[in-house]
Amino acid sequence: MIYGPSDIIVNSATFTLSNGEPAEQIWLRGGTVLVISATALALYKDEAAIGDPLGNGLIALTDLSGVSPLAHQDGHFMTEHRAGYIGLHGERLLLITPVAIQLFDDRRDALQNRNERARLPLE
Repeated sequence: MIYGPSDIIVNSATFTLSNGEPAEQIWLRGGTVLVISATALALYKDEAAIGDPLGNGLIALTDLSGVSPLAHQDGHFMTEHRAGYIGLHGERLLLITPVAIQLFDDRRDALQNRNERARLPLE
């Protein structure tokens, strides 16, 4: 049996999008990068793909305009992380599963897999 860390998150950093909006990039094990902003979630094949104006390397993108904007503090959206769980400011959270990254308003909804607010498909 192979033992190792179960955390999917390797590192994170804040940056500013070209439109001036704060964002946070989160490096995931395996090399992909999740970008969180107040109004969108995007997954890229690697860090270099984030700045590509043609969108090469963009794996998935979901617009959050249908839900209230994600809160941030000093550019950070993530407050904590463990395995495939990412806690966000304002009690919201992301769950990373093999098929999607899901946004929920609170832990109870996430545990019961109900009232999903947004989904970033990985398939």
